[in-house]
Order: sequence, then C-alpha cells, then structure tokens
Amino acid sequence: MKIEFIIPTYNRPNELMMTISCITSQIVPDFSIHVIADAPYEGLDKIKNYFEGDDRIRFTTLNGPHNDWGHTPRIYGIENAKEDWIVMTGDDNYYFPTFIAECSRAYEMYPTANFIFCNMYHNYSNYVYQECKPQIGCIDIGAFTCRTEMARKIPFKKELHHADGTFVEEYVSTFCKETGTILKINNGLYVHN
Repeated sequence: MKIEFIIPTYNRPNELMMTISCITSQIVPDFSIHVIADAPYEGLDKIKNYFEGDDRIRFTTLNGPHNDWGHTPRIYGIENAKEDWIVMTGDDNYYFPTFIAECSRAYEMYPTANFIFCNMYHNYSNYVYQECKPQIGCIDIGAFTCRTEMARKIPFKKELHHADGTFVEEYVSTFCKETGTILKINNGLYVHN
C-alpha cells in the first residue's frame, strides 16, 4: 500500500513546511506528496528548494486563487494522483509518525478495504481527542485514506464549504457497503488545525 498525500495550499508557507515535515518523518518512508498551490505565493519557492532532491515530493501551482476552501487544488490532486491510495489533507495539519504504518497494517489484515480512517485531535477544541465516524461533520478529510480510482468517481462539490464532508459520506455509501471495506484505526494519528 502506497499513499499519496494531496496538500492544497495558499499563502501559508510556515504551516505547509510543518505539514510536509511531519509526513516526511513517518516511520514508513514509502509515500508520495503532491503539493498543489492555488496560486503562486511568497515563501513557496523556499519550501520547494528545501525539499529539492526528494523524489517523493512534487509541486504544482494553479492559476488562482480560486477562493473555494482549497477544493479546486484538491480536485486537481485527485485527478492527477499517481498512487493507488490518497489522503486529502490541508496545509496546516499534522500526522503522528505511525500514521502510514498503521494504515498499511490495517490494509494488510483486510485487503478488501476501500476506506481506512483514524481518530484525531482537533486544535479548535484545545486538542481534544475526537472519536471519528465516517459521516458529515465528524471526520475531517485528512483523517482517512481511500482508493484513488474510487475517489475519482465521487463528484467533489467544490461550491460547498463542507464538500469534504459530503465526499466522505458519498464515498462510504457507494464503496463501503460490504463488511471489511471500511476500517477504523482506534488511535488518534492526526491533528486537524
């Protein structure tokens, strides 16, 4: 199982640097990262230069900004993903070093899985631990990984602020009806900022 992290970004170089750094600190080094800038912004070139030579990381800059909560870059990332599994995250989120390892372990135990998610910490509530369920308003888009080909079949409603929540609900209701197709890791491995 190889996961590609899709990271939309705009005008937050410090946050982006931390997000990329926590992903590159995973105990499993087999992953890729696609950073999609909604438009050029100051500080982005410094980050590109810092990670130059790391073939796991690629950068794309779109002709924006689109002002749609990062949904246009997210859609671009889904359409251009190279790996079989994706994580759609934000440029200000953090992952525990075991995130990929635990997702991979879950997949090895249940290779019929189409959706793997974990619990999370939410800094808007002073880093309170949050028990997640795959439904609107409960699971943040960065707390799960899903199959790329299936994700491409779900329309991402970019006009909605909560498009990520509707994506989760539609993906799960379409591709996770059978036992063993949705897996939960009962650890908090993700911090939503």
